[in-house]
Amino acid sequence: MRAPGAGAGVAYHHNVRYVGTEPSGGVRIVSRFARMPFAGWLWLLSGLPVGLVLAYSPLPVWVAFFTFAVFLEVGHAFSPIVFAWTNSGYRRLIFKYPRKYILLPGAFLLTAAAIGAATSFGWTSFVQPAQDLTGQNYAFTGFGNPFGLMVSVYWWWNVYHFGMQNFGVLSMSRTGQNPRPRRTMLTLGERQIRWPRPAAILCLAITAFGMVILPKLVHAPGLGVVFYAIFFVNHWIVAIGLPSHVEGALDRSWPHMRAWGFALGVLLLGGIGFVWSAPAWVWRAWGYSIPAQAPDYALISHVVPAVLSLRFGLSFVHFLYDRHIWKMGDPEIRAIIGPAFAPPAVGPSFARNQPRLRRVA
Repeated sequence: MRAPGAGAGVAYHHNVRYVGTEPSGGVRIVSRFARMPFAGWLWLLSGLPVGLVLAYSPLPVWVAFFTFAVFLEVGHAFSPIVFAWTNSGYRRLIFKYPRKYILLPGAFLLTAAAIGAATSFGWTSFVQPAQDLTGQNYAFTGFGNPFGLMVSVYWWWNVYHFGMQNFGVLSMSRTGQNPRPRRTMLTLGERQIRWPRPAAILCLAITAFGMVILPKLVHAPGLGVVFYAIFFVNHWIVAIGLPSHVEGALDRSWPHMRAWGFALGVLLLGGIGFVWSAPAWVWRAWGYSIPAQAPDYALISHVVPAVLSLRFGLSFVHFLYDRHIWKMGDPEIRAIIGPAFAPPAVGPSFARNQPRLRRVA
């Protein structure tokens, strides 16, 4: 008995039935899903699963996680900066384009530091709260309060930054699809401003809803921590995981010590965040008066404008570096990190297109 599509000279057992399975749309979808790039898997597994685990975990797990979140949140801010300065390819670009990588980020950092110093010296209209520990950022109250203005700029830039990271990971996960070129919206001299992609607008809209509106609608702690993981923890893990992946992919030695060293290094740097932000249990342990209704896991900031301004300045530098080092449309950037995101090798095309024989007893 010969199986359907079998070539001559191949013998089969007479008491076994063979079924030929032709490639189908469903098979192709599963195959594409299985070949999803690392960036896609990292994005999928670092948000919702973490939130669901936390939602069904006891209070001590929450306390431990939000303590670790300080390392994670501040470490992710250092991630693109450390990655650029420790990678030889990026260092060449840094000194080739000092205005982009040194002067502009430095100007943002120094401006933030100056605002913080002026605010702490009492030269602005900022009013120091009676309780210097708070879980709230300070809104813009007028141009006489540049600290509040800086916080507002940081927050909305942060929303944009989160949304564009989601769009970037989505773009990196679309294997085998070349995006259509964007149309020009405006021409200023030799510079062209192009229309944004619909997917980018959608990512920004969903991210803004999740970061700005959703926290005001959700009050249940269990559901709130799920959304917190989806929109915040996801972002932090991806920001550290992608550079670690590049280091590991370009490091041919086992067990990829550069990748593990990078991730551990930025997390340790993130420990500096305890200077200005920590869970309530940490402040209580240090003797600060914390309202009794504040749970031990609640992240609370120490309101010292000169210190917090350095944190915002670090974020501005983070925004700029993260924008530049992942710009895959730039040939110089693509030459540095492109090999780390190359699609996996596949077998000969005839192996994919031939009917597969499935043994059925």
